[in-house]
Amino acid sequence: MKRVSLIFILYFVACLYLTAQVIKPLVTIKDEPGVTHNAHITSDGKFYYTCNGGTDKDGNARGKINKYTLSGEFIKSYSFKKLDMRSIFYNSKDKHLYIATYDMKIYKILDLESGTTQLIHEKIYKNGQCAVALDPDGKTLYVHDAGSLSMFRFKDGTLIKVISGLTFGADDKTNPVVGKYGSTAVAVDKKYIYTWDSHSGSKHIFAYDKKGNFVKTFQISNGNWGYTLSYANGMIFTALDGKGQVGLWYGYKL
Repeated sequence: MKRVSLIFILYFVACLYLTAQVIKPLVTIKDEPGVTHNAHITSDGKFYYTCNGGTDKDGNARGKINKYTLSGEFIKSYSFKKLDMRSIFYNSKDKHLYIATYDMKIYKILDLESGTTQLIHEKIYKNGQCAVALDPDGKTLYVHDAGSLSMFRFKDGTLIKVISGLTFGADDKTNPVVGKYGSTAVAVDKKYIYTWDSHSGSKHIFAYDKKGNFVKTFQISNGNWGYTLSYANGMIFTALDGKGQVGLWYGYKL
């Protein structure tokens, strides 16, 4: 009887331990992407900015950027109708927002209100589904594609190096939507590089140092849209895709 009780106690403790390892979000933001999908999030330290991605049923881009307070309250939407975006990031060096699009162009946003942009890089990488990330130091662009991480000099777009062998959520071969589970997503903070697997039975984020050495795996509670892995305001974000309605962004302190 004592042996059975001990086994039960050990099992109960193990379950508590495993449950405790699932990280819950510190921030949740409701985000309406229009008729397309939630794509990416960034912050300038004062506000959050999200971008949508994809096209409407007629194949037209319906790009927009939403602005929120740091507590997640909606402020305003800005139209970028002709752009099918995949990521948005803030450069603290020049105090500007940037966006990367499906046609592999990277734009500097000169004015949010008017939607004025300036093209700075074009087709320096090969997969339009990739969500480009910028290192917080403003010097390096990161592009992840199925375990291969390319690093480009932000200033001129030249390739610095490629790191291979990163873990990610593999695409579904029976319904191949490239990037749906994280094969084209990457987030970067001051110390680490992050990839993830958004499959419903996984939801794991993988951390690497800046040399590409594996550091740790984190299991998170929410988020299902592989493209959305982002770094903003000291947190790593993922999203539950709104699929043309209201999506949810989740911010984790890892």
